[in-house]
Amino acid sequence: MERLRLLVGGPISEWPEELAKGTLAGPWAAADRGAHRLLALGHVPVLTVGDFDSMTPSEREQTLAQLPRVVSAKPEKDETDTELLLDIVERELQPDLIEIYGATGGRIDQLLSNIWIFTQPRFQQLATKVILIDRTNRVSFYLPGTHAITHTPGMNYLGFMPLTPVTGLTLIDEKYKLTNWQGNPFSFSSNEFDGDVNHFSFESGMVAVIESRDLTGQTGD
Repeated sequence: MERLRLLVGGPISEWPEELAKGTLAGPWAAADRGAHRLLALGHVPVLTVGDFDSMTPSEREQTLAQLPRVVSAKPEKDETDTELLLDIVERELQPDLIEIYGATGGRIDQLLSNIWIFTQPRFQQLATKVILIDRTNRVSFYLPGTHAITHTPGMNYLGFMPLTPVTGLTLIDEKYKLTNWQGNPFSFSSNEFDGDVNHFSFESGMVAVIESRDLTGQTGD
């Protein structure tokens, strides 16, 4: 499978316009209430994971009747619905690219969980295929090496966030350079592209790269 899109339970207000209009083609998979929302957009997820405790009884009954495959999660569990979904996706579907929507906004603990789950050893290789997407951000995950980043049109800012202790972080040709930085988790925000493709490198750890833009009518700091 070349690409799989996942919808989890974050607020609709954070969706990009294409998702809200239902114009993002599948295949789709979903966590919990994400399945209900996909069905409302005319998309049937190939896989759904969850305990469905966020739905009313009537929503649950109507939703489950339309889903081709459901993996039930226990309400009291050691991993989130998103973690369970990612585990099954990687073992069974093995897509080359995973776009995750609905992972941001709402509760901050869930947002942080959806970012830091990729530091778990079992998800680190998978992380390099993942992009978290909302209406103002795209978050990608990198392991040690030298990397090229292609500018997404409309995303004006570029942030680098070590998620674990990192060594040798060097921002090679971005607007604001950095040479051989090392330290604990930290956020280098409000950098910018210098050209359509920029590069960075680091020697150990894991780094999240965040492309972002201001909301319409707002300006940066």
